[in-house]
Amino acid sequence: MKEMRTLSFSEREVMQAVLDLMRRQRQPLPSGQLLGMELEDDPITATLLVEDDYGERTTIRRNAAELAASLVNYCIDRRVRLPASGRKFVQVIGGSVNLVIYMDEPAAKPRPARRAPSVRG
Repeated sequence: MKEMRTLSFSEREVMQAVLDLMRRQRQPLPSGQLLGMELEDDPITATLLVEDDYGERTTIRRNAAELAASLVNYCIDRRVRLPASGRKFVQVIGGSVNLVIYMDEPAAKPRPARRAPSVRG
């Protein structure tokens, strides 16, 4: 048996997740106002649009792996518990970004050894 978990994110959360990870990794960020985001399905990419004070527009493009890393980091920062094991990837469902986690069958937990009753004398 396998388990699948899905977390859905708003456009605002995805944009924040991308920017947070870029800051954490000390990647250069364009200055200006974040206008919005465009999603593409095949292949999955997100393009953030930034406009500076002079009207010049810059884009930040992220592929599926970068989006997944951004969303996992976003969850960790907000103390959303995620399983350590399992395949994590991004899908676009109904126009929103979803982090999908597939977990294989959990390993059987070892049973604690029974102790022999103590004899008091």
